[in-house]
Amino acid sequence: MLPVSSLPAIHSERGLSRYLNEIHRFPLLEAPEEIEYARRLRDRGDPEAAYRLVTSHLRLAAKIALQHRRYGLAIADLISEANVGLMLAVKRFDPEMGFRLATYATWWIKAAVQEYILRSWSLVKLGTTAAQKKLFFNLRKLKSRLGAPEDGELRTDQLKQIAGSLKVRASDVIEMDGRLRGDISLNVPLSADTDGSEWQDRLVDPSPDPESFLVEVSDRERERIALAEALAALSPRERSIIRARHLDEQQKTLEELAGQFGISRERIRQIEQRALQRIKANVCALLTEPDPRGRDLVRTSTADRPKVRSAPGADVRDNALGRKVGAKIGAPAPIAARLLNLAA
Repeated sequence: MLPVSSLPAIHSERGLSRYLNEIHRFPLLEAPEEIEYARRLRDRGDPEAAYRLVTSHLRLAAKIALQHRRYGLAIADLISEANVGLMLAVKRFDPEMGFRLATYATWWIKAAVQEYILRSWSLVKLGTTAAQKKLFFNLRKLKSRLGAPEDGELRTDQLKQIAGSLKVRASDVIEMDGRLRGDISLNVPLSADTDGSEWQDRLVDPSPDPESFLVEVSDRERERIALAEALAALSPRERSIIRARHLDEQQKTLEELAGQFGISRERIRQIEQRALQRIKANVCALLTEPDPRGRDLVRTSTADRPKVRSAPGADVRDNALGRKVGAKIGAPAPIAARLLNLAA
């Protein structure tokens, strides 16, 4: 085991100078010595060899940690994470690869430090994909190079330049730029002059208010009744054909229905079209009758209505069968979809 207790440690910013002086007392290794210690560690698990390899590269770990001070995290934590990366590099180093430990360890140390920064930067977890890491650690530098304000919005041309330089999407640049400005509490007062109002007071609740919800429920109930009456107005044969052609899981062809009813394919098609036209006429007639609130439901824009959560599977039916039958009868897809749900 590596004698960690004998390694110098840093506990705060004030102890940085003392720590740097301590790690500079450890001698650097020549290439032959490094190879010898690495082989001893690999072949025999020699703790003394591991100790020599780690201590001779502590200054490298400290240097890389100090390069990441601008992210506002405690230097003691950055150095600790850098040392963890160094130890992992020493454990996995193969002296037969033909390069020095410092070259190999640099990547491990940087990875450990950057992972720590991403974990600690925000209360909201940041992404750890290659593109997001590239953005996080290069966006500020590129903004400074382009003369963009640290806390200001990026212009369109600057946004395109950064996205092209880092080979990421412009939307990713905008998202990361917002995150780099730090977290803002929703409980922060709007200003010193306000009467205790907070930012969260300005958030818009996307859910419908009780009155709109009741209106929507009432509208749906009236449409349901209209659809039920439109279906009831069909003859049994027409209902059977509409169900077989549009509602059943395994929809039947005109040929199959012709054999079932003992009539021609063309006659089945005519009955189907007539039934769809009757449904359209009956639904429109029933819904254009004034309701108790004095509104014409057919003229009510669906865009003006609040969205109400549907039952599981309703969206699929709206998107598929609703559009299909709605296009045939000339009715809106939601109304046609509710017809299908009722008939099923």
